[in-house]
Amino acid sequence: MSRRRALPLLLPLLLAPAGCGLGDTAPVPAGSPAAGPPARAFGPAAAVHVYFYSARGLERVSRAYRGPDPLGTALRDLAEGPDAAERARGLVGHTGPPPVPAGAPEGTGTVRLRAFGGWESRGALRQLVCTAADAAGTADGTPLPRVRVTVERLARGDTVTRTCAP
Repeated sequence: MSRRRALPLLLPLLLAPAGCGLGDTAPVPAGSPAAGPPARAFGPAAAVHVYFYSARGLERVSRAYRGPDPLGTALRDLAEGPDAAERARGLVGHTGPPPVPAGAPEGTGTVRLRAFGGWESRGALRQLVCTAADAAGTADGTPLPRVRVTVERLARGDTVTRTCAP
């Protein structure tokens, strides 16, 4: 075979390794993975959210909704603390016995809780307030914009009212 005939046949083989001109790429650090689903859409909740601490501060964690009471489910999950996978991610919680809703009218933007022991520290109170505020909503699952949480801390003999500021 002559060189003139062989060149057109060999040319694609010689140029193929050149590719499109992009060099090899390696994985690019992009920060932490997404945590949890986006904010609740209208309709009944498929998940409740509890708040635990990490090295970055207070973090929202999604948990499966075990109806019929999203506030009760969230408070029980908070009191149980982080599960094994969450602990492996560095999440910790200040926990105590689950607080009890005390006349929290649904959909009003106010939640009243009665807490027994374990919720006295600032960190524990912040976790509790953010978890309760996130779980509060209307019957159709619509989240409320700014929820005031009043906690009667029986072990301290005081009552505090806060809003969540994660």
